[in-house]
Amino acid sequence: MRFIVVFLVFAVFSSASVFSQENQGAHIAFDRELHNYGEISVDSIPDGKISFAVYNQGNQPLVLTNVRACCGTRVNDYTKKPIAPGESGFVEVQFRIVPQPHTIRRTVTIQSNAANRQTSILRIQGQVVEQEGDLTVQ
Repeated sequence: MRFIVVFLVFAVFSSASVFSQENQGAHIAFDRELHNYGEISVDSIPDGKISFAVYNQGNQPLVLTNVRACCGTRVNDYTKKPIAPGESGFVEVQFRIVPQPHTIRRTVTIQSNAANRQTSILRIQGQVVEQEGDLTVQ
């Protein structure tokens, strides 16, 4: 009986320390991790500039250490100063959307000191399509 009581007390204290460590450090979050253009008509192509909000939901400063984009996507700017707990920053990217039917699939990879995940991937997707009635017969 004594062993069971000691074990339960130990279990309660060890689980409390795990929960308290869970919220330690910077914790990264985003306004969205997928920017979906959906279907875009070849006649109404957007400019291809996107801004993602980055939030620090932890209790220590969040530092974005490496922000890069793939396949013709350029990182225009991002928050380079540490993002204080409860504050937000940004990542701005730009790419050219070709005015012909194709699938858009781009990624932005962010490395940081976040305790919840050190590498985050933001995705951009969509589909450029011909509008009905735009098809010409040759």
